[in-house]
Amino acid sequence: MDISIAVVVFLLTIFGSISLNGLLRNIAREKNWLIDIPNRSRKFHHRPTPLTGGIAIQFSMILGFLSLLFLADVKLEKEVFDLFSSNAETVDRTVYKKSLRLEESDQQTVFDLLVFENENNISSDYEVRLDGIDNSIQIKKIDEVTFRVTNGNEVSNYIIRNGEVILLDEENNIDNLTNSFIFETNNSFEINNFILFFILFGLVLQIFTLFDDARGISAKYRILFHIVINFFFIMVTGIYIDEIGITINDQVITLGAWGIPFTIFCVTGIINAFNMIDGLNGLCAAMICSALVGFIILTGLDVINYAFIITLGALFGFLMYNLGAFGVKRRVFLGDNGSSFLGFFIAWSCIYLSSSDNNFFNPVNALWLVFIPLCDCIYVIFDRLSRKQKIFSAERNHLHHLLIEKGLSASNVLSLMAILSISMMALGLYAEYYLNSNLSLYLFILLGLSYFIFNRLLLKND
Repeated sequence: MDISIAVVVFLLTIFGSISLNGLLRNIAREKNWLIDIPNRSRKFHHRPTPLTGGIAIQFSMILGFLSLLFLADVKLEKEVFDLFSSNAETVDRTVYKKSLRLEESDQQTVFDLLVFENENNISSDYEVRLDGIDNSIQIKKIDEVTFRVTNGNEVSNYIIRNGEVILLDEENNIDNLTNSFIFETNNSFEINNFILFFILFGLVLQIFTLFDDARGISAKYRILFHIVINFFFIMVTGIYIDEIGITINDQVITLGAWGIPFTIFCVTGIINAFNMIDGLNGLCAAMICSALVGFIILTGLDVINYAFIITLGALFGFLMYNLGAFGVKRRVFLGDNGSSFLGFFIAWSCIYLSSSDNNFFNPVNALWLVFIPLCDCIYVIFDRLSRKQKIFSAERNHLHHLLIEKGLSASNVLSLMAILSISMMALGLYAEYYLNSNLSLYLFILLGLSYFIFNRLLLKND
């Protein structure tokens, strides 16, 4: 990942988020649409507030993604072309957009190249075009270090040695009269089916939950929709939880086909966990930010971090409104459309990053990144079932509600829970690097039980 590109994309996304949040907020107020009305039972904000934060976050993320296509090196996988064409021969190639600069040259020009890799040819043929120029250069791989370059009528052979590109003479010996060059480049951000389908399914989820915010949808139909959308997402991407990361008798537990319903259960649960934790200004966004920081640390400087940098920028722009930086009268809320989409994003990011293909971290340690939303959701469900209440009934028995009722201010509760979330994320990082997966799971269960006990003590002392 190029740090300078990451900073630019982050700032662009913040600006986009601030602009879109302001624009959509004004539209909602003018049209009297998607407005959350205060009431005495559960919604204690002082004035009607637009529920447009989620829409602004998602569209600012898309804008950040589009800007990344112009700023960073990009790899467009063959499978993406297959989505839009039935003729395999015309799309049987992978496309790269690479920005190259000659390190040892008087010219500091950055070359934007389009590289087309023919995947059907064993000799690995490439077609290279300078961006904006129709003429192309043909490159054929002769062996592991030698390439033949055809530019019009000119044919030259090059060898790569110690990272340098060196011209060979007619007898394939190194031409000492010519300069060798070192190209400065970065790893490419991969655009594959998972990313494209995530954007598409995220928009579908957004539309559904917007209708929920505007008109209200029964909880059972919301759950059913989450199950259906996650099922189809698995079908089109082929990604689901196959290994849970724990071992029995030194054998890693694999789920096989049972991984599909297990994945649907997990993602649906995380979506609703983030939806249920969204009862205090900035709280859900803070939980998301904590998880994103965990992703960034666990994946190092991998180019996939651009996605998390973009999401952080979108959240920062939203928080400027949500926490009243532009004045309390200009607040916006996430709404179900925002918390559900962000839960969907975090859940599938955990699955994608911990999958066997990527293997950035153990699947068990993904639990630490969602510790508070997950534990709070499980506690609330068991508490309501024990009192024979509906699971999704609107009550004030979440941890943040209990702390406020103990006399803490909303800002103090937000700070306390943000620190707790960051601490759990840090513990997850420690577990990833220093603990085995089974011990990490046992520790998670122990702290989860401590969370439940603490909540019960708060209730008993009322």
